[in-house]
Amino acid sequence: MQRRVGLGLACAALVTLAVVLWRGDVESTGTATWISVVSAVVSAFAFVADLLNGLGDGDPPDPADRRRHAADALAEAVRSQWAAEAQLRRLQDPEPLSVRWSRVGPPLADHQGNIHRRLPPPPRDGDQQLGRVVQAFAAVPSRRLVVLGGPGAGKSILAVQFVLGMLTTRQPGGPVPVLFPLAGWNPQALTLRAWLAERLAAEYRTLAARSGDGTLARDLLDAGLVLPVLDGFDELPRPAHGEAMRRLNAELDERLPVLLTCRTTAWTRAVQAGDVLTAAEVVELRRLDFGTARTYLERTARPDGRGSTSWTPVLQASPGPLTEVLGTPLMVAMARTVYGDTSRDPAELLDAARFPTAESIEEHLLDAFVPAAFGDAPGSTWRPDAAHRWLRRLARDLDGPAPDRHAPDGRPRRRGTWRLAWWELPDAMPRALRVTGPALTALLATAALLVPLAWYGKGIVGNWDSPLSMVLHFTGIFAGLCCGFACLLPARADTPQGPRRLARMAVTLIAVAAPLAVVAGLLAPPLFGLRLGDAITPRPVWFFNGCAFGLILSMLFAVAGLPRHPPPLGLPWAGSASGLGTVRALAIGLAVAGPVLLTVRLVVPAVTCLAAGLLLFLAGLRHAERATTQFTGPAAVLRGFGTGLLRGFLVCSLIGVAASAVVGGIVGVCAAYEVRSAPALGNGQRIDGWYVRVAAGGIRTVESRKPYAGELLPRGPRIMPLAVPRHGGIAYNGRTPEPFHQPVRIRMEHSGPVLITAGRPRADAWNVVSELPPGVRLWLAYRSTPAVIADVVVPLAEFGVLIGAIGGCASGVYRALSTPSDTLRAAGPQSTLRTDRAATKARSAIAAVLAGGVCLALIPVVGNGGALGTMHTELWVPLGTSSLALSAWGRLGTARIWLAVTGRAPWRLMAFLEEAHRRGVLRQSGAHYEFRHLRLQQRLAGAAEDERRAAPAPVP
Repeated sequence: MQRRVGLGLACAALVTLAVVLWRGDVESTGTATWISVVSAVVSAFAFVADLLNGLGDGDPPDPADRRRHAADALAEAVRSQWAAEAQLRRLQDPEPLSVRWSRVGPPLADHQGNIHRRLPPPPRDGDQQLGRVVQAFAAVPSRRLVVLGGPGAGKSILAVQFVLGMLTTRQPGGPVPVLFPLAGWNPQALTLRAWLAERLAAEYRTLAARSGDGTLARDLLDAGLVLPVLDGFDELPRPAHGEAMRRLNAELDERLPVLLTCRTTAWTRAVQAGDVLTAAEVVELRRLDFGTARTYLERTARPDGRGSTSWTPVLQASPGPLTEVLGTPLMVAMARTVYGDTSRDPAELLDAARFPTAESIEEHLLDAFVPAAFGDAPGSTWRPDAAHRWLRRLARDLDGPAPDRHAPDGRPRRRGTWRLAWWELPDAMPRALRVTGPALTALLATAALLVPLAWYGKGIVGNWDSPLSMVLHFTGIFAGLCCGFACLLPARADTPQGPRRLARMAVTLIAVAAPLAVVAGLLAPPLFGLRLGDAITPRPVWFFNGCAFGLILSMLFAVAGLPRHPPPLGLPWAGSASGLGTVRALAIGLAVAGPVLLTVRLVVPAVTCLAAGLLLFLAGLRHAERATTQFTGPAAVLRGFGTGLLRGFLVCSLIGVAASAVVGGIVGVCAAYEVRSAPALGNGQRIDGWYVRVAAGGIRTVESRKPYAGELLPRGPRIMPLAVPRHGGIAYNGRTPEPFHQPVRIRMEHSGPVLITAGRPRADAWNVVSELPPGVRLWLAYRSTPAVIADVVVPLAEFGVLIGAIGGCASGVYRALSTPSDTLRAAGPQSTLRTDRAATKARSAIAAVLAGGVCLALIPVVGNGGALGTMHTELWVPLGTSSLALSAWGRLGTARIWLAVTGRAPWRLMAFLEEAHRRGVLRQSGAHYEFRHLRLQQRLAGAAEDERRAAPAPVP
């Protein structure tokens, strides 16, 4: 029934609109008003209908069911992630290395009675296989298992096999094994559960959803639905080992089992500094015996006609250093990759002069691994030496300081991670470039539309009087955007947006704008009031206008919640058949609205609707990554839009009016000071050919007995034409001027200066008085100080309300559609990038359409001939274009250029990372990349640091 009512309302509105267009005067203001009214009524009815429909969506899901569903989704994501990585690591090609382990007792482990609790301990046979780790874990009553081993002994491989093995035996609703690299935990600042919840919410975005007083990730941990696999206890700083052990013993319980891996030497130090892990079974991976390594390498190498391989003579010689190196699975895998190509001969490892020690052989294998991985395909896109250099730089950047994150002592935190997220790559840029890069991108995107509209739009937006003025204006916009992005935007999407922060934003905006107002007031005080359109503008004012424009845009984006470090976006309707249908229907509606607007010669809105409809339709066709919040219907999106619209309108209006009042007051005071210094002139006195008189009622007039050369510019029906000096430096905006050359009289009326000439209509003389001699100009502008200030403050206050109307639309759209991508079930980094690009374009298109609708409704009220000029249109256009630079996709574009120019990465960065993943150098974890092994990353990062200290980075 509700759907039928909605369709009936829509049909009635369309019929009404068609009748108005058919019967009415398409050029009249009334028709435009009718269009706006009908559109507003349709939008209001649709919003109310969907809102009422959303009230019957049903009761919220049971918390226990929600946790079970989240755990099952998490298990699916973890299984897909590590099954793919096991395949890329060639764990089954031809079969896993036969790594064995044995149990360890005190002092590295607890008392056997605490571990096995009256049960007889299993025999210490020293011959347990790697594949039996799941059974060994299940046999421990406390469900705590510690796996020790040397560097490269296979601890991470065991962790992966344990995760896959536990997932194989897991029942729906059961605990999910999740692998956590411990390198990012600071036990002195965060509890174990808090850190686990933080990492779960960061890496699996759906678990960041609110649940009670915390997040869904914390709920899963507290409910015992997460089995942490903590990989790399030895990667924690040595002073933190004791505190970390105390945290583990204090927080682990029957609801939080654990499997932990660590190097044997680090575990020994930790136990000596603190305590053993209570009731935990401890096992140690044994070194590979040489026979196992020899068999594996020979079976994976290419045999000749006699059945021998290139490894056969090398392994028969069995030199001491090589035998020691091949005792770890990591080095065996490295040796297989490095010498898997016939162009290299492992016999070089027998050269005692080059490789006198086992350490030198290990460093050689680590250094040669990346070139070997990229060197097996003739004619490959990526040269091995270049790939090696780029990965060294990326490895070093991963361990750099994390922006906007600080330790309790105030020092910047280091990333200390081996996860590489494409949306965090811009963080590797210098701080200044992280601000100027998006600002420049926003400026270029805005200029790409504003410049053609100014040149060919016939007054849709104001044009510049010269190319120099255009350059100054855009330079000011760039400066304003840089300052606004740095000072106004929240750091991250989860930054609280409470009243205190909004008040701080308003104070910051006023503090930045006030000095600009002082300089502008001193250079060009508005003696006859302020006008934002159809005015001769001094060159310096173009720059300050641009600065104000950039600050306003930044404020709108800040209120809308766009952060400096945005996460990848998802499409809210992805994965929902009804959502995709709704989006396609909306896209078709926008596409149909384009030709309708074109019939009434609203070219720019028509093109905007057509472009938005196309982008939205393409987004509706894409099988994209899911968003973190499940799509429940249009009502939920509309409720988010309505909340953001109301909040954005109120906040933007308050901040806009407050900042405009302060700026207007400062500029008005400067103008009043100038006006009050006007000379005292007698009635009929002549100055530079102009006669001053005071007419009846105290109205001041000036007359020119000599012919005055000027032009009249039409401004629309029932609007006074604009008088300008001949060649006065004002943009015609497609209008045909009417020249005149005759004596004129200028009257200072209540509405402003009016030019009167014989045989011609009265004209707005605002631009003519600006060319009068200084004494005459000041005398004509003389009035009370409050009146001078009010003539400046009132137009700016009106502009503040306009900012609120347009900012409300932007805030509603961005808050309703800015849903982070679901990296939990992401198919990969490339997929999340494509989804973010589609979501960003769709979001910007909808924001531009709604802001354009507000502008169309304001045109009959404000008019292009008013004090605000075309500012409503000039604000509308950048709302869609500039926001592209504040998306994860837009910031990545800036980072790509910087990384390529500085030699840190290739131009085709994402393709290169995907190739590195395919060749086994990187592994994929949802939407992240990781280096294959932390030791490989550390070696690459160390080599890059040595190279940086030795010489500047080469530019390819």
